Amino acid sequence: MKGQLKKRTKDPYDGWYDCQYESRFISIDCIRGTFLIDGMTIGFLPEKIIFNELFVRVFGDHIFEVQAADSPNAYVTKYSYHVNGIVQYEFHFNDRRNHLIVKEWYTQTNDMFELIPHSFFENELPDMFVSNYSHWWNEKDQTIEFRPVHFKDIDFLNKSYILSMKTGYVTNTETVNAQILVNQSSAFFQSLFSRYFIRLDDKPYIYMMRDNTFQTSNIIHIHLSRLGIAFRYNATTNIIMSREYSDMCIDKHQCLGTLTGLSSGLLLSPLPINNQTVEHYPYRKLIVPFGEIHCERIFDASHQTVTIQRSSSISFLHQYFVFILNDRLKILQSTDSPTGWLYLALPHAVTSHPLPDQYMGMTGMERAFQLLNSAGC
Repeated sequence: MKGQLKKRTKDPYDGWYDCQYESRFISIDCIRGTFLIDGMTIGFLPEKIIFNELFVRVFGDHIFEVQAADSPNAYVTKYSYHVNGIVQYEFHFNDRRNHLIVKEWYTQTNDMFELIPHSFFENELPDMFVSNYSHWWNEKDQTIEFRPVHFKDIDFLNKSYILSMKTGYVTNTETVNAQILVNQSSAFFQSLFSRYFIRLDDKPYIYMMRDNTFQTSNIIHIHLSRLGIAFRYNATTNIIMSREYSDMCIDKHQCLGTLTGLSSGLLLSPLPINNQTVEHYPYRKLIVPFGEIHCERIFDASHQTVTIQRSSSISFLHQYFVFILNDRLKILQSTDSPTGWLYLALPHAVTSHPLPDQYMGMTGMERAFQLLNSAGC
């Protein structure tokens, strides 16, 4: 080697040495064992790439063998990946912006995709479309593909949804059951959310899909991704039917006659056809999400407001309870034991009033003590 290595700094703890060899600038870190040519590692990606949040989320601990790409300061994989080896990856780290650029190149079609950080969509799309997918920009088609998060997923190249930049619509890729995502800013979404679904969960964890076929364009599928439950809204009949309880729908009147002041929880009633065939349907259902009970006294109000807060710091946010309003016995009953009975006692206690409830004929505190002393607890 004609070049002579020179220590980069006078710091005794700095192991970097540099030299110029013909047109190449060579750097060696004698302490960490790093070898650079023109500021680039040889054979493998540098730490600033493999420890980048964007890289870790999609590629995890996968080790790529790479070589210098045609673009300056960029790496391209030596080998192709996925089915029949049709894809190669290019990595470029912008030091000025501290930004990683990942591109995916299809060797057979010459199509190029760029990985978009999922954080870009956090305030634009429901959480399910942000947290559960990786997002790939296709400049040629002006679309963003929603694909599995993890590179090692066998279906990594398969897209579940597509965002068209030309139309602004997010659509699924199913041909038989085509659907379009309902905009959360639309008056339709806001109306249903503020009236019913805010009672179960926060806005980011609720999304609605409209059927995109001529025959069923009046059907809206409502999903609560964190709770794992869904509803089906028919715009013709104006009925919102439960997926989990197919014989029940959301009651338009959410007043229970008990648990006064509780703003969380969704009341289900029998479908109208069941009311016609069964003279006395003995029960309704109340879905109550799990969370922290929060009470607030409102000035000049006759009763305090009770909400169930579901911040991300709380565990078991996928849990919910189903309580039965037994219209014959005039009590609420839990379908879970003993956790459901214990949880039911709490809202009864915090919504209690000096006067008996209209529905139960007793105060909430009385009912809470009954539950705590019962065999169910």
